[in-house]
Amino acid sequence: MRPLDSAAVNRLATLFRAGATDAAAARQLNIAKSTAGLWRRRLGIAPAPKQPSSLRSPLTVAEKWQQFVRPVEDGHMEWTGRRRPGPSAVLEFTHHGRVHSARRVAFTIRTGREPEGTVTTECERAGCVAPACVEDEPGRTRSRRHLAVVNGYETPLAECTRGHATAEHRRYDRDGRPYCAACHALTHTQKADAA
Repeated sequence: MRPLDSAAVNRLATLFRAGATDAAAARQLNIAKSTAGLWRRRLGIAPAPKQPSSLRSPLTVAEKWQQFVRPVEDGHMEWTGRRRPGPSAVLEFTHHGRVHSARRVAFTIRTGREPEGTVTTECERAGCVAPACVEDEPGRTRSRRHLAVVNGYETPLAECTRGHATAEHRRYDRDGRPYCAACHALTHTQKADAA
């Protein structure tokens, strides 16, 4: 590192206070960026604030989500954005470098809060992302529990046949039929291990 005279140090201080980055100040004085950074620290001047990228969208997450939905009949919405294949297609988009789930954003739009657990489409239309048609885990369990009572599927058992507490592990199919999530996970694991 070459020594800087007082005039160069004063020029650096002026550039830093005007908002110049280490790289910009180094170019102005024809010195190394590391030298400019060293003098910034010695002078006790905070780093230049990062400028927002010109590529960043001015849209909010909800506004960006809106660009990828298309209304279809009966109040449903079709996702036109990116789909990641899998057992249940993952509908997603990127906003400011972060990947967002279309269903989770739809839930937040409807409720004003972040969802708990997995958000799924609860209507009969596959891939629907209408805010009214998606539900998080607690809401889904609550509505399906009511359906179980209406359809006569609800049972007073405190444990499943394998001894798992129903208060903790009971979940419901779309038609309200109860099942044990712990047993379901065990069966799924055993099938995967056998394959």
